[in-house]
Amino acid sequence: MTQKLYLDHSYETVFEGAIISAQPTESGATIVLDRTLFYPDSGGQLPDYGRLGEAHVVDVQEGEDETVMHSVRGSVPRSGTVHGTIDWARRFDHMQQHTGQHILSRAFIQTDRLDTVSFHMGEDTCTIDLDGPA
Repeated sequence: MTQKLYLDHSYETVFEGAIISAQPTESGATIVLDRTLFYPDSGGQLPDYGRLGEAHVVDVQEGEDETVMHSVRGSVPRSGTVHGTIDWARRFDHMQQHTGQHILSRAFIQTDRLDTVSFHMGEDTCTIDLDGPA
C-alpha cells in the first residue's frame, strides 16, 4: 500500500519515498513507492507529472491493491529511497480547473436545474456535460 500524501498535502511539491518495486519497461520503469505526492489519473482529473530522481514521471495510476504506480522515462534506482518533485504549474492548473468545475456545476444547478453528468480536463481544454434538453 502507498501512503497518499497528496490527499492531505496538495500544496507540497517535494518528498522522499522508499522504492517498494521497480519493474523495467521499454522506455524506463514502473515504480511503486511507500509514499507519494503524485496524484494519479482519477475521475477525469489528469495525473501529476514531475521527477523521481533524474527520471521523468509521465503517468501515474492507482492499482487495485492501494498502490500508486509511477511510469517513468529514464533511469531510477531499483531500491532505496528516491527524491520526488511535482510539476507545480501542472498540479496548480488542475486544481484550478477542478475547483472551477465545481463552481460552474453548482451555478448550472441553481440557475437552470442542469446537473453535471461528466467533466473532462485536458491539456488545453476543459469540458462539462450537462443533463438538459438537446
